[in-house]
Amino acid sequence: MATDDLPFDLSAAQWRKSLTDERAFVEALAVRLLQAMPSLVTVTRHFAFLAKDKRVKSIIVRIGDGEYELEQMRDGGGLQTSKGKVVRGVRLRSEVLSFADWLAQLSEDITRYSEEHEETRQTLERFLLGD
Repeated sequence: MATDDLPFDLSAAQWRKSLTDERAFVEALAVRLLQAMPSLVTVTRHFAFLAKDKRVKSIIVRIGDGEYELEQMRDGGGLQTSKGKVVRGVRLRSEVLSFADWLAQLSEDITRYSEEHEETRQTLERFLLGD
């Protein structure tokens, strides 16, 4: 092997490792979101006849009027993330975000959603228990 090929080989190896890490991260994110908020999350998987690989194709999280979508592109094409506004079940507007921005905005909305629902739960509890 010529020494000129070494940077390419290292780059290719790093790309394969990051692709594996990315797939594992998306899988873990899908499982975690589904466990935490099953009624708000939809996960779509790639299915091929007799294939063992059933990796995550997309994750959609619907919170209020917001819809967050993460799509894992085929063959190492990376991630595509977007946030949309949904009115009466129709996505009116869509904005492509970097993964970091997508995750930050999703985290903010999940925090806000959980705080609102905790207040509602506490109010109902006080009402029902007569406090």
